[in-house]
Amino acid sequence: MNGRQVAVTRFAVALASLVTVASLTGCKSGPKVGYGAKWWHFKKGKIVDLTNPAAVRARRPLLIAHRGGVVTAQAPECSLAAIRLAAAHGYDMVELDIQEAQDKQPVIFHDERMLEACGIDQAIRDLASRELTRIYFRGTGERIVHLADALALCKSLNLGVMLDIKTFKDQPESEEFFKTIAQLLDKHGFAHATVMLGQHPMAMKHLTGKTLIMVSKQELDRVMRGESVPLHGKFWFGIPQRLPEGAIKPLQRNGALVIPAINTFRYPADKHFELARQDIERLLAEGVEGFQIDSVYEGNFRRK
Repeated sequence: MNGRQVAVTRFAVALASLVTVASLTGCKSGPKVGYGAKWWHFKKGKIVDLTNPAAVRARRPLLIAHRGGVVTAQAPECSLAAIRLAAAHGYDMVELDIQEAQDKQPVIFHDERMLEACGIDQAIRDLASRELTRIYFRGTGERIVHLADALALCKSLNLGVMLDIKTFKDQPESEEFFKTIAQLLDKHGFAHATVMLGQHPMAMKHLTGKTLIMVSKQELDRVMRGESVPLHGKFWFGIPQRLPEGAIKPLQRNGALVIPAINTFRYPADKHFELARQDIERLLAEGVEGFQIDSVYEGNFRRK
C-alpha cells in the first residue's frame, strides 16, 4: 500500500467515525439519546480502576466495546482503527480477542481462520506473529496486530481491556502463550484495568491477580442461596436472560461488579433495537456497573 492509499484510508476511518455517530444518534450537530432511553453520560478521563468498586460506580455506566472497538467498513473487528474509534466515541474499555500464533505469541483476531476477514484460507495458528502482522483486513489499510501493539494503543487512549482468549480443543494453547499475555499486561500497566472472560486453567494460573475474573456458576448459586461469598476482584458477565432475578444487589454486596452483555446476535434480528433498549433501561435502573455492547446500541447513551 502506497502513501496515497494509506492517507485515503485514514481519511475514510475518520469520516466513518463521524457517519457512525450521526447514524446511531440521529443528529447533525451533536449526540442525542436514541431509542427513548434516559440521558446517561460517559465521563472519560484517566483509565478506569476496576479494583475500586466505588470509583467504577461513580462513573457508571462503564461501557466496553464488543468486537475490539467500534467497527465500520474501514475499521474492521479487532483492528487498531476500531480501538481508536472506541476512544473517540467515549468508551471506557474494549474487548480484545486473543489467539496464539504459530510462534506462541498473542495476536488480536476473532475467527479461527482468516478467510472471511482477510481472504486467506489459513488459521491463525498456521503462521508466526511476524507473518500475521503483515496481513491486511480486506479492503482496508488495517493489519492484524500483536497484543503488545493493541495494549500500547489502549494505554495511550486511557482504555481498559476485556480479554477474550480464544482456545481450541484440537490444538491446546501453550503455557508460554499465557505467560506472555501476563507479562504484557504488567509491562503496559493494566493491573487495575483488565477483566478476563472464561476460566481456562492456564489463564487462571497466570492471570489471576492481574485481571478481574468471572464469577463462577457455583459462586452465583451460593449468592442466590443467601451465603456470604468473597467476590472482590470478580465480575458477573453474561446476557441479561442468564442473570437471575434479584441477583444484582447480592452480587454487589459480596464485592462483585455486574456487567451484562448487550450484543446483536443475542436478539431476534427484527426486534433487537427495542429488546436491547428494554434490557439496558431495566438493568441501569437495577444498578449494574456497566455493559459490554455492540456499537449499534450507542444511541441508548449520551456522551459529554
